Amino acid sequence: MSWLLALSVVGFSLLSLYRLGGRDWVKQFAFPVCLPLAAVPWPVQIENFVVQTMMRAVASVAVEIASWFGVGAYQMGNVIQLRNGFVGVDEACSGVKTLQAGIMVALVLGEVLQLRWKRRVALLALGCGWVFVCNVFRATALVFVAANSGLEALARWHDWIGTAALLCGLGGMLGLAWLWKGESKEVLPHAKLSSGFPIRTPQWMAVGWLALVFTGAEIWYRAHERHLIERPSWQVRWPSGNETVTAQNIPESTRVILRYDEAKTAVWEEPRGVRWWSFFAQWNPQRAALQLVRSHSPEICLPAIGRDFRRARPDVRIRARVVSLDFRSYEFEQNGSPLFVFVAIQEDKGVASGAEDSGEWNFRGRMRTTFEGKRNLGQRLLEIAVLGLNDFSQASEALSKTVEEILRPDRPTG
Repeated sequence: MSWLLALSVVGFSLLSLYRLGGRDWVKQFAFPVCLPLAAVPWPVQIENFVVQTMMRAVASVAVEIASWFGVGAYQMGNVIQLRNGFVGVDEACSGVKTLQAGIMVALVLGEVLQLRWKRRVALLALGCGWVFVCNVFRATALVFVAANSGLEALARWHDWIGTAALLCGLGGMLGLAWLWKGESKEVLPHAKLSSGFPIRTPQWMAVGWLALVFTGAEIWYRAHERHLIERPSWQVRWPSGNETVTAQNIPESTRVILRYDEAKTAVWEEPRGVRWWSFFAQWNPQRAALQLVRSHSPEICLPAIGRDFRRARPDVRIRARVVSLDFRSYEFEQNGSPLFVFVAIQEDKGVASGAEDSGEWNFRGRMRTTFEGKRNLGQRLLEIAVLGLNDFSQASEALSKTVEEILRPDRPTG
């Protein structure tokens, strides 16, 4: 949707320029008009592929360099294990954000310095490679800091090393572009325009079409939202009377990625030797976060921290009091043992017919949601992982008991 809107705006702008000044105006202003496309979020599948690939690549190279200098390090996905702890290569350290900024900087430098198109392509490719090298330096430096000064020193050095890598990356791109700079283009003559810059019929039609799209979408959703019904509201309470229950802090990076309004996580054992981990998050209505949650599903995120994905298991439906949840099920391998992960995402409202959410986390699922007129309704996520059970049926039965224990209906307010 973001790309459709962006392309509509860019296309309408180029059409207006052509009508006002012809091809000369389009050629002159095409770059600034099209540059915002570089800031449009990438499709989820492409972004996840790039993120995971870069995180693993940066971690792999950092481990190899560390071994050259006698620092013992072992890669587990995008996590680097040292003798005194772990260093994680998250999305920031992988250079994904720096890569996106580097792409825009390369495009701008190519235009400002009037590089030929071949040199612009070369600058873009070499710039991306240089950004990757700088972020390998960043991750490697953090590994040396953690190995020599302890994990506590990472907090002091993380931002400084990150800033140095960013400046080095952008500075290298600027230097290369300056060496390749060309001569300034001649300013195109002004096109003769009739007074008042008249807007012709095709342009009015384009404006009308955009207005129709936005108005029609708003009417469609509002008409369907009136027929949606409230689902029973619920919360999560960690097991009581279990001394092993330990609430954990949630990393700030998780909050930034998922953009939730409320979240909590905990670990415990029940029975002894069977380890549980659970994460609960809630989004209030009018927060467009559902696709963010679904784009960071376990089969994408857990392999990045060293868990081997085995297979997707059948969905599990659990009814706890007045609440019915559909869990997607996954099986991973951790240190040779099966790790079962169950994820349930439920919107606060559903269609009046009582049909359950299909749970499809793909294009077809998004289209189904659109046809049902559901948007930003508020949602809740419950993710549970269990380690220590060797059979999926055992894990499913244990999940049912655990959900019945920790899930509680919301108390009415007011």
